[in-house]
Amino acid sequence: MGLTPNNETQLSFFNTSNTKHQPLMSVVDKLNKSYGKNKIKFANQSLGRQWKMKQEKLSKSFTTRIDEIITVKV
Repeated sequence: MGLTPNNETQLSFFNTSNTKHQPLMSVVDKLNKSYGKNKIKFANQSLGRQWKMKQEKLSKSFTTRIDEIITVKV
């Protein structure tokens, strides 16, 4: 059972030794340096729109007490 589609790759945060990524990152760094910070972004990066919950959808009956949380057993 996979959590992501087979055509997508989850890169490791700690593995920075992949030589295929270095040329791309070098070009991105140069473009960002020339045109300004964060001018070049990857497809999964935010476009600057911040998500915000609509306050009218906020539950009027919420709880922070663990003993009041409903448990569903199947």
